[in-house]
Amino acid sequence: MLKKKERGEWGYLKYRRTSLTLMFFGVLAAAAAIFVIGLALNKWETTNIFTVVAILGVLPAAKILVLMIVVYPHKAINEEEKIFLDGLLQEEDKIFYDAVFTSSERSMHLDAIFVTGHQIIGYTSDKKDKIDKIEAYFKNEMNLRKLDHTVFITNSDKTLANRFKMRSANEELSGKQQRDRENILEFIKVSIV
Repeated sequence: MLKKKERGEWGYLKYRRTSLTLMFFGVLAAAAAIFVIGLALNKWETTNIFTVVAILGVLPAAKILVLMIVVYPHKAINEEEKIFLDGLLQEEDKIFYDAVFTSSERSMHLDAIFVTGHQIIGYTSDKKDKIDKIEAYFKNEMNLRKLDHTVFITNSDKTLANRFKMRSANEELSGKQQRDRENILEFIKVSIV
């Protein structure tokens, strides 16, 4: 049985791929079954209400297929990478793994997104990703929501580790920054495909 994973949880991308595949073929099988039952009940005539229902049943399959196209090209992080990323965390930090986001222009993948103090730090191990576009997406989303946070995206292990070393260990957040942090955590969780 497929164990449910929450958005941002390690292993979510693998779970999402599997669940989308199962849903896609399940919806297609149901539409095909409705079509065949309609044919059998109506003396093999295709002009019946079951045909219309079967055609409408393919629409959810198309939506699932689009999600599959967005999710399948991205690779999930392995356990070794997870251990490295977990080692960077401090007590109040929050991490989201295997995050795929979409904008009107593109889909974006981050191996991990950290919300630490007053910062959003994204990390991707894919050197081909355009980190400036991902960073611009997050900055734009934060500005639209009037959320007060610094955004930094990198594809270098060394730069990521240095960024965490430079942060203030005892950073005090103002009341607004704390509320913004909660809104950012919710935004990230909801935005993951």
